[in-house]
Amino acid sequence: MPAHDVSRDVKYLNKDFASFRNSLIEFAQTYFPNTYNDFNESDPGMMFIEMASYVGDVLSYYIDEQFKESMLSFAEEKRTIYQMAQGYGYKP
Repeated sequence: MPAHDVSRDVKYLNKDFASFRNSLIEFAQTYFPNTYNDFNESDPGMMFIEMASYVGDVLSYYIDEQFKESMLSFAEEKRTIYQMAQGYGYKP
């Protein structure tokens, strides 16, 4: 594997299953062309790529929800709104 910063080649804006899956396949093709090169749906290696894509998709969802709840104008949970209002000095 070449000795360079791999993180600059990775795109962090992919937020859905298909994008994660495609990025992982592209990553494997780029950095492990001789080690893993069977991207057939029935290959067991694809199961791991798809499981990692699923985890990325679910984590993206929860991160987005947490971020949304951290802003007063977009928060939906009553407890969160009360806590933020109290933090600003308001009495709900």
